[in-house]
Amino acid sequence: MGILNRLLLLPYALLTMVLSVAAAAAALRVVPESVWLNELHYVLSRQELLAGCGVLFLVSLKLFFAVFSSGAPRARTHGEFMVVDTPSGAVQVALSAVRGIVERVALSLPGVRAASAVISVRDVPQGTAGTPMETELKITLAEHTNLHTVSEQLTHEVRQSLHEVLGIADVPVHIRIAEISNTAAGQTKRAVS
Repeated sequence: MGILNRLLLLPYALLTMVLSVAAAAAALRVVPESVWLNELHYVLSRQELLAGCGVLFLVSLKLFFAVFSSGAPRARTHGEFMVVDTPSGAVQVALSAVRGIVERVALSLPGVRAASAVISVRDVPQGTAGTPMETELKITLAEHTNLHTVSEQLTHEVRQSLHEVLGIADVPVHIRIAEISNTAAGQTKRAVS
């Protein structure tokens, strides 16, 4: 449940509890009938009741559709990434640090001239299958470089480095070839963004 739904649910639940206590008090005759009928007539004659009913209906509608919304976690590409599998407790790793690891691994391979990585993270509940992270790597290859060999080696090296550093196995790595360059290795600028 998202933060907006939680913020809407709190006053909605409090209002429901107050109304149920008031209805129980009227049914048990704790409050005399003439008193609560007089108050009810007064409330029903006010214009603010219509606005309140409209807001309550919209909040109810929002919470109703929140029940049926898919619980698929959304990926994010900025902020912090929580690593919980450490013996000493939870550790937060900046996504820029993970991006740096991936880009350094890519640039260390022969034939890769430039590399730019995008790391996306999603919340995965414990006990479910799936990895909490994906890597999209945009690279520039040197001319006459075997694409199949580089992609296999790059995927293996990135997965191995992320497993060694973060303890996350089998991270999906998506490789995009942005350019095939015929410039000498010393003349190109290594793109790290």
